[in-house]
Amino acid sequence: MVYCRIMRSASRSSSNWRPIIVPFLVLAAVSLACGSFAPRPTPIPQKPSSTPIVEVAQTQNTPIPTPTRKLPTSVPTRVVPTATFTPTPVPGTEIIVGQPARVAAAQGLNVRKGPSVEGERMGRYAPGTLLSILEGPVDVDGYRWWRVGNNELSGWVAEGDDTQVWLSPKIGSTQPVDRPVQLGDEVIVTVESTGFLKLRVKPGLDSLIDHRVQQDTQLSVVEGPVDVNGYRWWLVTDGGGVSGWAAEASRSERWLTPLE
Repeated sequence: MVYCRIMRSASRSSSNWRPIIVPFLVLAAVSLACGSFAPRPTPIPQKPSSTPIVEVAQTQNTPIPTPTRKLPTSVPTRVVPTATFTPTPVPGTEIIVGQPARVAAAQGLNVRKGPSVEGERMGRYAPGTLLSILEGPVDVDGYRWWRVGNNELSGWVAEGDDTQVWLSPKIGSTQPVDRPVQLGDEVIVTVESTGFLKLRVKPGLDSLIDHRVQQDTQLSVVEGPVDVNGYRWWLVTDGGGVSGWAAEASRSERWLTPLE
């Protein structure tokens, strides 16, 4: 706007104002080149923040110690009860399951199906019979019962009463037993009528006599039985070269008696 006014004045009297206009034009050009002459605002310094700056320390790979578990200083002692052992009776002093026993009753011993005087009678063991104790004891009817057996018969027998022993653990040495002969038995010659036993080459009365064996000779039964001529025959030997077939018994007399 100033520039326009000056230009109009100049057109009127250019000669009079020339000395004045030229410096002014120079000043106006400088103003237009440099922009407005408005003063710049004075920057206001900002107050420092009152919040403290916390410096974070750099983390390090420091191992974290494992806490030690404290154990009790005294360990309680476990109390183990002392084992008590029942001594096993010596064989021959008491009747024991799995051990042998011998019939001590002078008239033999009845065998019953069950442990009771009311039990069914199954047979009778001869005096001196050697038996195996299979089961027991069972106390019934005022008696002590044992289940016993051998190769012929098994069942329940009473041990005894208040005055007598019928079944004894004292088996002693081998002794003759009044029972039938079995394969594998040890037998003794019991021919009191003639005093000797005939051993034949084959079973039968028609066979040749090979040996004559005296009373009380002990023999082993190794083969048989064979039933011929109304007799039961067994092959026996004394272990020293004497052997042959012998008849077990007649209707009235036993010639071969088992030892137990």
